[in-house]
Amino acid sequence: MASVVSTPATQVVCPRCHTPSDMPARFCGNCGADLRRTSPLEQAAAREGVSEEEVEKVESSWTRASRGDSSSVIDRRITASNHAWMGKLVDGRYKVTDMVGRGGMGVVYKVEHQRMGKIAAMKVLHPDLADDTEVIRRFEHEAAAVSRLNHPNTVQVFDFGQANGALYLIMEYVRGQDLGAIIDRDGPLPFARAAPLFHQICGALAEAHDLGIVHRDLKPENVLVTRSTGGRDFAKVLDFGLAKISARDQAPAPVTDRTEIVGTPYFMSPEQIRGDEVDARSDLYSMGALMYNVLTGSHVFTAKNAVGVLTKHLTAEVEAPSARGSDIDPRIDEIVLRALEKDPVKRWPSASALGEAIEQAYSELVGDLPLGTSSRKMGKRERTATGLYDEPISDYRLRRADLDAYERSLERRKLYVAGGLVLGALAVAAAIAWFAFLRTTPPSTSEHEPNDDLAHATLIAIDQPVTGYLGKRIGPHDPDRDLYRVVGTDDDQERVISVHVTGLPNIDESLTLLDAAGHVVATIGEGGVGGGEASHRRRVRGPIIVEIAEVMQPGQDWAVENVSDAYELTVAIDDKPGWEIEPDGSASDAVRVTLDAPMRGWLDSRRDVDVLRWDGPPGRYTVKVDAPQVLPIAWRINGAAGFGAGSIDVELATGDLIWLSRTDAARPEGQPLPGEEDPWTLTVVPR
Repeated sequence: MASVVSTPATQVVCPRCHTPSDMPARFCGNCGADLRRTSPLEQAAAREGVSEEEVEKVESSWTRASRGDSSSVIDRRITASNHAWMGKLVDGRYKVTDMVGRGGMGVVYKVEHQRMGKIAAMKVLHPDLADDTEVIRRFEHEAAAVSRLNHPNTVQVFDFGQANGALYLIMEYVRGQDLGAIIDRDGPLPFARAAPLFHQICGALAEAHDLGIVHRDLKPENVLVTRSTGGRDFAKVLDFGLAKISARDQAPAPVTDRTEIVGTPYFMSPEQIRGDEVDARSDLYSMGALMYNVLTGSHVFTAKNAVGVLTKHLTAEVEAPSARGSDIDPRIDEIVLRALEKDPVKRWPSASALGEAIEQAYSELVGDLPLGTSSRKMGKRERTATGLYDEPISDYRLRRADLDAYERSLERRKLYVAGGLVLGALAVAAAIAWFAFLRTTPPSTSEHEPNDDLAHATLIAIDQPVTGYLGKRIGPHDPDRDLYRVVGTDDDQERVISVHVTGLPNIDESLTLLDAAGHVVATIGEGGVGGGEASHRRRVRGPIIVEIAEVMQPGQDWAVENVSDAYELTVAIDDKPGWEIEPDGSASDAVRVTLDAPMRGWLDSRRDVDVLRWDGPPGRYTVKVDAPQVLPIAWRINGAAGFGAGSIDVELATGDLIWLSRTDAARPEGQPLPGEEDPWTLTVVPR
């Protein structure tokens, strides 16, 4: 019988979302991008390393690309050499499981650490560039520079080396879309959504600049946007492949290095274009160009070719963002224009200073939580709340701490082989015994003391009421607290849950949702003394952990002990359609509303804000708000406002926002909140 040779199907990688697709498809099945056309940014990036004699040819190619000329097509096919990495074991520990995408310097694969079972990303230098000493130098600079960075908004790099004749880089695996693709999809972002991302990017740059690292190619395509454990946008700055260690960390660069232009024309600083030495202030100019692009949907300067764009960066005045985008406040103009000053001395003095200015503008214009970390005082105990910037955490993704622990274990194994085997056997036996005990322990219908920390949390079941007591206090000023963990949720799955707890006489309860690390996801404390608490339809990912505790009142010296009155706690999966999902208090988290489809929700805390986004066609409609009289609701649509139940005829464009809030946000803490269990209903109908 003749043998059959199986050849992998030819694939291409989308230039926008990096999704692999089978040939001969022309458009990406994920985001719709043209797979056969070259974007201006790709052509600009292609100039790197091109001789002066070839510049005119490249610029002509870029112009043809903008007209769709097939002669400017970039080959996006996944080659046989790319396929050859599939299933390979790199350095004896990283198994290649999938291809993620291709970039200017290499191919990115998904890998699994064989000992820990956790996933990471591996960037491999293109085989046809492996002999290019300059490219290899830059790749090594990327590894050396980025491995020193540890900011939560920087893509973490753990390891690098050489395998199969190529250099590789092991980095954090991040699921999300780049900021450029989001702009292509959603258009310009409102400041309310963009400001948290800007603030996070500034944080990543600040750490890099403190270490003497300049990114040199900051642009929306080099910022991945994923979702935090609290469901909010979370930025990850990547691709420090063009980063440069500052002069104090290495010998002065030769003239050829100093005069080399590296970067993307739309986002390059004047000094970078001139070939001058660049420092952190060059990144601040690029950050200004990035903010301009995100807020307006257009670049600071445009021209028929890259040379025209570069020339304008050197000579032309910048038009204020508000001249190109509606609803951009003059204070935002000032921030962006200062970052885009042609003289580096006139720009913001640091990324931290720029971040502080963004935070101040956000506080004044949006009035939401501050962009920094906040804390909520519970009695005499301070707990850090993750707020807007709780970092995405997954037990399945490889982190630097995991790899450090693994490396330390290898060292210990070399030093204490015999002792390590004995201790390892004991540890495995203990782990198996503990796991078996945990698996055989059924969910409880009442708390098991002590349960005041994560390690001793009482196991409970979904939809099964459980009783508990806020009894013996931990200390004179530290009341009892009870932690519960829902069985069957120790995974990375996303769920929508509602939690209710009944009240206790003489005690002001708080209901807190925690993640697997003990970080606060949400805290509810609106019922006052004797009142219960509820969290309606909140999106959580991973383990469901609930804490019930007492909130100490002003002037209260001793925590209350109540061993006679029990509260009842219920955790339920709440996935029915047509209801809001928290958090939805900002434009980025808005719930979509369609024609004749009622949307319902709760305003169950003093400062709760529910934001809805019109997802229908433009036109004039009647918006109806139904709410019980006891609920002090206010609503705002395109400048029109109302209170309580009512309706309004209004012109709606696709994407317009509808804001719902309470009128009693200033009500003192500790007083019962009227209408917290009474939902509102909003319906959009034809006029």
